[in-house]
Amino acid sequence: MNLIFIIHNHQPVGNFDYVIEDAYKKAYLPFVNEILDATHFRFGIHFSGYLLQYIEKNHPEYIEKLHFLIQQNKCEILSGGMYEPILTLIPERDRNEQIKRMNEYIGKLFKTQPKGFWVAERVWEQHLTKTLSQNGIQYVALDDTHFKKEGKTDKDLSKHFITEDEGETLNIFPISKNLRYLIPFKPVEQIIKYFEEAEKKDKDRLELFGDDGEKFGIWPKTYSYVYEKKWLKRFLKALKDNSNWLTIHLPSEYIANNPPKELIYLRECSYEEMMKWSEGNFKKFLIKYPESNDMNKKALFLSKRVKEKFPEELLKGETNDALWHGLFGGLYLPHLRIAIYENLIKAEKKIDPLSFKIEENDINKDGRKEFILETPKLNLYFTKKGGTLYELDDKIKELNIQNVLTRRKEPYHKKILELNKIKNKDQEEINTIHPITTTKESNLNKFLIYDWYRRNSFIDHFFRADTTVESIYKMQFGEQGDFVLGKYNGKTKKTDNSLSLSLKRDGHVWCGENWEEVSLKKEIIVPKEKREIQARYKISTSKEFPLFFGIEFNFLFFKDGLKINKQDYKNRMKLQGKEFEIEEFIQNINLIISLSEKVQLWTFPIYTVSQSESGIERTFQGLSFIFSKKDIIKEKIININLRIK
Repeated sequence: MNLIFIIHNHQPVGNFDYVIEDAYKKAYLPFVNEILDATHFRFGIHFSGYLLQYIEKNHPEYIEKLHFLIQQNKCEILSGGMYEPILTLIPERDRNEQIKRMNEYIGKLFKTQPKGFWVAERVWEQHLTKTLSQNGIQYVALDDTHFKKEGKTDKDLSKHFITEDEGETLNIFPISKNLRYLIPFKPVEQIIKYFEEAEKKDKDRLELFGDDGEKFGIWPKTYSYVYEKKWLKRFLKALKDNSNWLTIHLPSEYIANNPPKELIYLRECSYEEMMKWSEGNFKKFLIKYPESNDMNKKALFLSKRVKEKFPEELLKGETNDALWHGLFGGLYLPHLRIAIYENLIKAEKKIDPLSFKIEENDINKDGRKEFILETPKLNLYFTKKGGTLYELDDKIKELNIQNVLTRRKEPYHKKILELNKIKNKDQEEINTIHPITTTKESNLNKFLIYDWYRRNSFIDHFFRADTTVESIYKMQFGEQGDFVLGKYNGKTKKTDNSLSLSLKRDGHVWCGENWEEVSLKKEIIVPKEKREIQARYKISTSKEFPLFFGIEFNFLFFKDGLKINKQDYKNRMKLQGKEFEIEEFIQNINLIISLSEKVQLWTFPIYTVSQSESGIERTFQGLSFIFSKKDIIKEKIININLRIK
C-alpha cells in the first residue's frame, strides 16, 4: 500500500507576531525536529508566503533544516499563491503574479523548483488547471469531496487522476477525509488498522493525508498529545515498523512512477466543511458578507489600475482569511480586515499617488453604481442605498476608519443557549475542532443582536419620540422614516480644490398617523489637501411638525483608553454639545466632529458573536456615534465637519 503525507502551514497576512511565534514553537518547529530523526519518513510541505517570510526573518535555522530534508530527498516544498489568495477570486494576471512570486521565493530559499501546489482552502474551478500548468505545476491535492461530487466512491479513489483545460494537463490527488479526521486525533493503532483494512482490499491503493500543520500542536490540546505524550513519535515508528507493506512516497515521485487512474473534470468545489459554511459555493461569502465583497472588489478595482509592476501590497491585500468565516474567526477578526485595507491603501498610493477625482462606478459589481471620491489624503465610497458612506480611507494612516462589521445571525447562534449550560470539563481525549462544544464566556446570548442595516456612516434616521440609546443598541427602536434603506440620487462636482457629492431623497416620515413627505439633501465636500469632510444637511417638509432626526456614524475605533471631550469612554455614553473630540490611542487617531448647533451624542460598542477553533466568542467591531435632536421642522439646515488630526 502507498501513503503520501502533505502538511499545509499557514498564517494570515496581518496576524500578530506573537501568534505566529507561538505556532512556530508549538507546531512548525517540533514537527520538523521529529521528522529529522525519522529516517524513513517522507512528506510534502507547504507554507504560505507571509509565514515563510516570517520564518526566514526570525528563524533562518528552520529554513536550513528544511533544506537539509530536501537534499536528503525526504521532503518536497509545494508552491501556492504568495499571500494565500483564493485563486478564483482574483484576475488571471494576479493569479500568475502570485504563483510566480511564490515559485521564485521557494527557488531562492531552497534551491528547488516546486512541482506541487497547495490550493488555498481547496477552492477549485476547472479553469485553474491551465493557470497552474502554465506556471510549471505538475500536481495539486484536492479533497475526496471534489471527486465524490462527480460520482466517485472511496473504492474509486485509489490513485491520482489527471485533468485538463485547453489542452493543459494537471495531476490531482484525492485527499482522504477519513485520514483528516484520524490524524492526529486517534490512537496510532487505530490509524494503522485503517491502513491495514485498506491494504486488504487493494494492496496498490494510495492514501493521501493533506491538512493543516497547526493540527500538530496549535489546535486545542494537540501540543500535549502530539509531542509531550509522543503521539507523533509513535506514529512515525509505526510507519517504519510496517514499511514492508506500507510505502511512503513524495508526491512528485509517485506521479513519475505511476500513471493516473483516469481523466477527470471537477466542478466548482471545496472541502466538505467549507461547502457547508459557504452553502455550496465559496463566492456566496461575498453575498452573505458585503464587507467581504467590498475588500475583494477593492482589490479588483486596484488591480485594473496596475500598469506595470504589481505592488507587493496589492498581492498581500488579496489574502483570503478575512473574506470568509467558517470554523475560524476569519472575517470577524478586525485585525485581519485592518491588514487587508492597510495593504490595499498602500498599493493604491503606489499605483496613483496623486489621485484627485470623483466618479460613479459599480465598484462592488452589484449592478448599481457607487460614488468614489479620491483625494491625496482620503478616499470616500458612498452607496446610493441610504446615501451612506461605507468606506473611509485615511491615506496618511493607511486605515479604513469605516471598517465596522454588521451584526448578523449565524446558524450556530442557536447553540449558544444550550452551550451556556454546559460546563467545559477537561477531557483526556483530543478531537477534531469541527464540533464546537464551548463558549468562551457566559451569557453570550445577550449579545445576539442583529442589525437590519449595514454599519455605515451618514445614516439618516427619523426616530420615534421614545427612542433611547439602549433601544438603538438593541435594535429595538422605532424608525419613522424611509431614508435608512431608501435610494438617494446623487450629483458630483469637482473644482481645483475640492470634490463634492450632493445626495438627495424625497421620502416620507410617519408623524402620528400621517405619512408625511420629507425631502432630505446632504452635500459632502472633501478638500483636496485636508483630512477633512464637510457636510451640509437640508431637511424640508410641506408643513411644520415635530421630528426626531439623527445622523449615525460607525467607526473602527478601539475603546481601550478612548476619550471623548477628554472623558474616558463608557459603554452607551450620552453627551451634549456642538463639538466632540474623539481620541483613539490604539491606532493613534484624533477625530473632531463639529456641528452647527447643539445636539445630543449617543455612543455604544458593536459586538459580534462568532465561533473560533477554541469556542464561540464575543468580538469588538467598533463604535457607533449618533448625533440627534428633537425639533419642530419645516426647513432646517445642519452643518457637520469631520476633521482628522
